[in-house]
Amino acid sequence: MEFDKNKVYTALNADELKVGSKIIVADNIKALKGYVKANGTIDTLERINNETCASRFFNGKSSYSLAYLISEPEEKKLKWTDLKIGDVIRSPSMIEYMITGIDRSNKEDTNIRVDGIWLTNEELRYWEKVE
Repeated sequence: MEFDKNKVYTALNADELKVGSKIIVADNIKALKGYVKANGTIDTLERINNETCASRFFNGKSSYSLAYLISEPEEKKLKWTDLKIGDVIRSPSMIEYMITGIDRSNKEDTNIRVDGIWLTNEELRYWEKVE
């Protein structure tokens, strides 16, 4: 694909990129241009590291200093109310987890438990249900 400098994110504007976005990552401009032109590996942005980190873009495996936006995350598909204990959901990094708890009393924030942690509704929006 053709390289568009307007789609490049750095440590300075990292907070403008949405978690869940599809991106190509690299640590220098030459490598990033090469990956984009070669239709390189497309990752999902799992986290933006804090401002003390030079490499702010975390794809689930490593952190990188540059990200090239391929697409923003899709609108929320998965809702906690659509799930039940025993359902399997997939994280943005493609790891599958079984739902082990549901808190129906907390309708505003944290409702789903997987792998010993509670997911907030904001976090859940980047996951998908495995059929």
